[in-house]
Order: sequence, then structure tokens, then C-alpha cells
Amino acid sequence: MSRPLMSGIVLMALLAASQSPAGALTGWRGDSTGAYPDAQPPVAWTKESNVVWKVKLPGWSNSSPLVMGDRLYVCAEPATLACVSIKDGSILWTHPNSYLDILPAAEAEQAKAEAVKAEALRAQIKPLREEAKKNADALKKTPDDAALKARGDELKGQLASLEEDLKRSSTHAVPGTHDVNGYSTPTPTTDGKSVYVLFGNGVAACYDADGNRKWARLVEKPTQGWGHSASPVFVDGKLIVHILKVTALDPATGTTLWQTDSGPAWGSPVQARIGDVGVIVTPGGDIIRVTDGHKLAQKISGLAYCAPVVQNGIAYFIQHGGKAVRLPAAATDTNQPETVWTTNPKDDRYYASPVVKDGLIYAVNQRGDWSVIDAANGQLVCEHKLDLGGTIYPSVTLAGGFVFVSSDNGKTLVLQTGREYKEVGRNSLEPFRSCPVFVGQRVYVRALDHLWCLGK
Repeated sequence: MSRPLMSGIVLMALLAASQSPAGALTGWRGDSTGAYPDAQPPVAWTKESNVVWKVKLPGWSNSSPLVMGDRLYVCAEPATLACVSIKDGSILWTHPNSYLDILPAAEAEQAKAEAVKAEALRAQIKPLREEAKKNADALKKTPDDAALKARGDELKGQLASLEEDLKRSSTHAVPGTHDVNGYSTPTPTTDGKSVYVLFGNGVAACYDADGNRKWARLVEKPTQGWGHSASPVFVDGKLIVHILKVTALDPATGTTLWQTDSGPAWGSPVQARIGDVGVIVTPGGDIIRVTDGHKLAQKISGLAYCAPVVQNGIAYFIQHGGKAVRLPAAATDTNQPETVWTTNPKDDRYYASPVVKDGLIYAVNQRGDWSVIDAANGQLVCEHKLDLGGTIYPSVTLAGGFVFVSSDNGKTLVLQTGREYKEVGRNSLEPFRSCPVFVGQRVYVRALDHLWCLGK
């Protein structure tokens, strides 16, 4: 199995103007394309040079910073949302979003009591499981031993009863995750007025700029053993979250508007448009109409870890064995997507989502195998081994005419766009797995320990 992907949402205009105003920084990867065409950022930095400010955050996280007005919103483990001033990096407020934090007082007390009982039950279960294993091993050697058989049956009954009690006492137990993923990988999103956040415990919440919580609720608990990482996305007045299903929430109240079956993914859903109709394209290849949750097509492709890119009516699913799929001309049940081409860049996990610019797709796998793919036909026009080290989790980013590729060791490679490999520079910072955000002449990086503002 995998270490989870950092990942999220990617969009461009689809047969019409973009859902968001050009350049709007609405969520993961800015406007969710990974491209910042108006930015003029520095191409060189270190821990000591081109640092405007940095601030220590209350916990580590893989989520990217969200820009809204003169503030940045970042997540921290295990389920905290922090608001930071763009001017000087000062932390304006923080709010936790654990089950105990969002439950009404009576339910919170019940959850605390459940946690105490569950801990006591686990303490009883552990030695019994150990004894049951030893008993079973002994039975293999002497299968006719009546005493061992009797004790085995007795242990089985005791464990079944205790485990049933534990299940009843685990209503508010936090789902599992991977140490690399944690519970705060999803990047917040915004409609320009409120901030919407989703955590790996399945809690979604809404805050205003002053830190007033408008609502918070448990949507559903993730069940993937390596945790949840897909970011929420705001589309056509609906907050879309993809946990076990794709769920549309009312942004004013957090109530469920519709739910659609779509297998969970570490990559985020991507918003797009078919004509004037908003749709969601999932990493698993489902196309879902935002108005009512109707699935227009399913499993047109499938990504293991990263997110698709949608541009000019084509959905690009980039990994080894990736493809380009033309979306339907109309958001009706009668049109089916068409595979335009398939492609095979270097085999390995693609945690990083790609970026598309001027007919070229820029992609990289976890080990640093760099690929430039012709968006018209899927042909590989450039391959290069990047000597970055570490694991490449952050998605590929485009700003100021350059492509930025980062590793989780804090190193960032700056490349010139185009069909040939042209290295501009290499930069270093503390380790991070998030995607850099570019605004004007600034770069914001949510590293494991600090939030960095880089610029001249």
C-alpha cells in the first residue's frame, strides 16, 4: 500500500469560461490549476535569503495555505485551522475541530466516557489475544488436547463479548491514518467570504474571517487505512467533499444536499464545466453533475494517488498508463466520454498532480522522473531524471513563466517551460509536502514546522 498522496483539486475552463474569476485563489493549488500566470515570484531562496517572514505553526501539516484577502488560512495536526496575517505572519486565531470540539456538551461528555471505557476494554482484550495466540499455537502441536480446545473456545467467547462492547464504545473513535498523512492534509477552500475546511477525521467546518465558527459536522468517517487527503472544493454554490462518497453540502448550514457513490481516493475531485453546467471529475474517473449529484459517466480512467487536470474539454489522467479523455459535449445521460490518447511516462507512484501550459503537460513521479507530454497526442517530448532526493509529494506548480518542482526534503527545482529540459535554479528550505502558493512577488510555503513568506 501507499503513503498517501498530497493531493487535491485541479481545474481549467471547460467549453466555457472558468468557474472562478481568473486568478482567484479559491483552494488547493490556488484556483486549482496549479498555475499562477500573474505571479512574478523569486526563483531563488534559502532559509536565510529572500525570506520576508516565517512563523512557527501549532502543529505540522501537509495542507497548502489558502489566501483570502489579507489573511492566510492553514491547517495543523490533528484538526486545527489557523488564520495568519499576510502582512507579518502573526497568528490571528486558531480553532480545533476534533469530535469533542464540535459536539454539543452532552454528547461531548458521553464521548469522553466512551473513550475511558474503550481504553479499559482494550487493556482487557490485549492479554486475552496474546493468550489465544499461544493457545492456538499449542493446539497445532497437540490437536487432540481437550483442555487446550476448551480454553480456546472460552477465550474466543470472552474476546467476542469484549470486542462487541468495544465496538459500541467506539462511536467517537478517530479513524486510522498514516504518519506521513496525518489528519490535516486537505487544503481549505473559500467562496470569498467564508473559509471551509475538511479534516481526516471526517469533520467539515465553516468559519468567517474573524474565526467565528458558523457550523461544523461529521460528514462520514474515512475508512482508508492510510488516511484521508482529498481537499474540499466550492462549485456553483455548493461545498463538495469526497470521503467515502462525493457529498454536496449547503455552505450556509453544512447540511447534506446530495450524496453520490464514488470510491474514495487520496487525490482530490476536480471541478470543470460542460457547457454552462458545473461538474466534478474524480480521480477514479467519475463525472458528477453538481446540480443534483447525478453521475454522467463512471470510471473513464483511474488515478492511484494524484488528481486529474481538466483543460479545454479534456480531462488528463497522468500516471504510468495514463490517458486523455474528451468530456461529453452536454451534461446529459446520452453522451459518453471519448479516450483521445493513452500515455506511459516512467512507472512509479505519481503523488504530484501535473500542470498544463501551452499544450504541454509537466509531470513527475515520486522518485523524480520528469516528463513533458504533448497534450495533443500524449507523446513524451522530454524525459529527465531530477536529482532532488526525498519523495516528491508536492504537485507541480507554474508561476512567472517557470515550473517549480519540490521534494519533501525541502528542495525546489526551478525549470524553464518548454519541450527541452532547462534548469534555472535549485532552492532549499525546511521539509514540506504541501504545494507552494504564489501571489504577486511572494511565495507562501506551508512547511512541516513553519509557514514561510518568500520574496524580495
